[in-house]
Amino acid sequence: MALIQSGLDSTLLTVDPTQKAAHVVIKPDELTGAYQLSLTSGALTTVAAGTSSAGTVFSFRYAPGGTTVCVVKRVSVGFVTTTAFGSAQQMGFGLFAARSFSGADSGGTAATLTGNNNKYRTSLATTSVSNINIGTTGALTAGTRTLDAQPLGTTNFWVPAAGTSLVNTELLSYDPNDYPFVLANQEGFVIQNQILMGATGVGTLVVNVEWFEATSY
Repeated sequence: MALIQSGLDSTLLTVDPTQKAAHVVIKPDELTGAYQLSLTSGALTTVAAGTSSAGTVFSFRYAPGGTTVCVVKRVSVGFVTTTAFGSAQQMGFGLFAARSFSGADSGGTAATLTGNNNKYRTSLATTSVSNINIGTTGALTAGTRTLDAQPLGTTNFWVPAAGTSLVNTELLSYDPNDYPFVLANQEGFVIQNQILMGATGVGTLVVNVEWFEATSY
């Protein structure tokens, strides 16, 4: 095998003489904690189309009070219509970045984020995510935040009758070759209903989120 030495220090890189390839070890990102969470809504009905103050059905707020960052790796949604709408219609959900997120959205069901909840490994640090909420029968109450004008990801689907399902669909995903969605202190994202849910229609939303936290990225 050949050895290549960096001009900056004594570190050596080993090269395979047969395949002419460097020997590397792929490791996870340097992090303080890695987490995954799934929340299910209540019986959502007649939720308005999203605006800066309406239509939010899921909220994720990162507020560690320091300089650590939160790297959001994947966000997916699923939806099951449990009571038919008055007439068939299109539905959709959009994921919006939330900047200057100094006041949490409220209402709905709040995730328990203390202790070892949702860690990939017990010895990792407890998450610094401050608030995760999902709607119960309606939208959350908007806190203090500024949403981007357009969503980072959207999914639309057709609802002809009760029993219609949106199979678990990613709104945001991260590949090691991509630049991820990185949150600093008092930043986050929300998922909004994109089209007014028509009369009588009821459904259940499931949101899955995977993220890690690090001192820098």
